[in-house]
Parts: sequence; structure tokens; C-alpha cells
Amino acid sequence: MNRICELYSVRYPLVMGAVAALPGLGIAVSNAGGLGTIAAAGATPEQLRERIRAFRAATSRPFAVNFPIALMPPDQLEAKIAICVEERVEAVITSAGSPKVAAARLKEHGIRVAHVVATTYHAQKAAEAGVDAVIAEPVESGGYRGDNEVSMMVLIPSIRRALPDMPLVAAGAVADGHGIAAVFALGADGIQLGTRLIATTDSELPGHYHKLILAANDTSTASAEGRIRPRVAKPEFSESVLGEVKRVQMGQVSALIDDIGSAREIIDRIFIEAAGVAARTAAALDAFGVVTPA
Repeated sequence: MNRICELYSVRYPLVMGAVAALPGLGIAVSNAGGLGTIAAAGATPEQLRERIRAFRAATSRPFAVNFPIALMPPDQLEAKIAICVEERVEAVITSAGSPKVAAARLKEHGIRVAHVVATTYHAQKAAEAGVDAVIAEPVESGGYRGDNEVSMMVLIPSIRRALPDMPLVAAGAVADGHGIAAVFALGADGIQLGTRLIATTDSELPGHYHKLILAANDTSTASAEGRIRPRVAKPEFSESVLGEVKRVQMGQVSALIDDIGSAREIIDRIFIEAAGVAARTAAALDAFGVVTPA
């Protein structure tokens, strides 16, 4: 069985990125067979509790809470960890800081902990901290990477070589079945989708997000300045599409997104497509007449 599916008790090895603070999109993702997520960085502790309860009232499927450790005051972090424990959340995803203390506390209560990293070194440190899975975020992604600029083609196989037994999720640069097949070939066990899930009818973000993603090409985004350096729409691109400059986080993979559908439609489609791509790739390689090792 797939390691991510087994870890989270989900149909598809798909984790939702931290792209929605409200539970609507996450509920749709969980109901579609992935691991929906609540982005908790901007919520107060009581708002987080309310959103966890709303999520659980809407579905019996598993979900995760996601928070960046270094971007929250210590008292807020501690309060949110306590709420995840009290509400018996199935999974927590951490980023932007050491997961050691949070992982120990959460795992004591049976909560599965994954940590987002941008380098092999940080993946190894996360493993030493006792996390259950690593989510690898390359330079192409829309998330927080700091100064690191490691591409998906290098990051996934590098982490896989360093941590052969660690469940590994590829975050960013995936919007279709070709991307899934590619990252699985590189050594990933699953995918994290952010930008592709924003571009769904279940997303509750403002409409200009859809406009920018659908209009994007391969040069429409850039890494922002500052400490955490998310990937954002370039100001000149935003102005050309919207008539004004808006700072919108969106991955480079926006260039491959040309439709808006429900989360279920998108998730089913890309995994069906991935199976076909993998089969065609295997057939193409078989044409070389190389004997596959037993």
C-alpha cells in the first residue's frame, strides 16, 4: 500500500497545502479522497477550535492542521498545539522552524506530524525530530522556502537517497497527471497541491486568484523578497491582468492550469491521468529492449 495513503487513511496520496484558513476547501478535498487542511497561521486559538469542529461536523474523513512554527508567537503556537490535542486532530503539518518540540508533544497523543522542508539537510533534521513524513517544497512552489532555491528534480531524489524509508510528499510543480507520474518516478510517495486546489470551485479565496492563475505563463511568478520568500505573481503581470497590483501567492505551476473545476473532479482526473502517463512512459522505456531487474 502507498505510504501516504496508509499514514493518513486516505484514498489518494494527496495532501492539501496551507491555502485556506476556512474549512470549506479542505472538506471538499477530504471528501474527494485526499487529506484536507486548515491553514492555522492567522487564526486565533478559538477560531482554530471552531474551524476544526466545523470540519469534523461536515465530514468523517481525516484532515490536517497546518502552521508555520517561526511565524507565530510562542504562546499562540502552544495554544494551537493544545487545541489540536484536545480536539483529537488526526494530523498536523508544520513548517518554518524546528518541529522537534511540537512533534514530540503531538505524537504523544497519536497525532501524525509532517514537516515541510526546502533542503535535504532540513529533511534530515526533521527525521531526527521524529516526524512521520517529510513534505519537500522546491523553488517552483508557491510556499515559504527562505533563501533556498532547490528544484524539484534535485530535491526529491536527494531526500529519497538520504531518507529511503521516510514517507515523502512532493509539494509544488504538480497540476496534472504528468506531474504526479514525474514526482513518483523521482522517489515521492505523494503530492501536496496548493495552487491547483485554489483553482477550483470549492476555493473560497477572492476571484482575482482564479484570474491570475488562469492567465499565467511560465514567467508570470517570482520569489518575493524577505525572510520567507514565497512565490508570488509578478507586479507587472498582476497589473496587466487585474488593472492593479495585488500580491498573490501562486506556484510556477500556474502556467499549466487552464480550467476551474470542483476539487473532486480535479483530483479524480489527475490521478486517472497519472496512471495513463506512467503506463505510456513504461512502454516507451520498454521499447529500448532493456531487461527490467527482478
